[in-house]
Amino acid sequence: MTEFAWKDRPASKQRGRAIFGYIVIALTGIVIYWASDNNIFFGLISIVLMFLASGRFYFTSHYFADETGFGEKFLGSSRTRKWHEFKRVDIGKNALFLSPFEKPRRLDSFRGIFVPVENDEIKEFILKKVEEAKESEKKEGF
Repeated sequence: MTEFAWKDRPASKQRGRAIFGYIVIALTGIVIYWASDNNIFFGLISIVLMFLASGRFYFTSHYFADETGFGEKFLGSSRTRKWHEFKRVDIGKNALFLSPFEKPRRLDSFRGIFVPVENDEIKEFILKKVEEAKESEKKEGF
């Protein structure tokens, strides 16, 4: 049984952008602190919210793919999807986008999954599994 597991943290690969982001987040916290009559609570809340909003960049995401489907874990939450749920795979330089729609739609960004993959073996495995699932659905008449 083939199984892959990997993790991704873009901030560790793009140090310049990460440092710039830290500076922007800190300055935002300072400005909110000053604008709220030196209320440290609002300054800290703004910093926490900014980190959470950019969490996919700063925190590690864990991914796995096996014979049954694909999954991801991020900040304590996890989601798994079966291969037959994906109808389309868009291929990027170092990533794949798994979509439940056959053609691009406005809901793609909400329903699909962006998967950073730098390993060609994992890319080929995911592509193969999505194709196999589509073929088996055609045979079953769905």
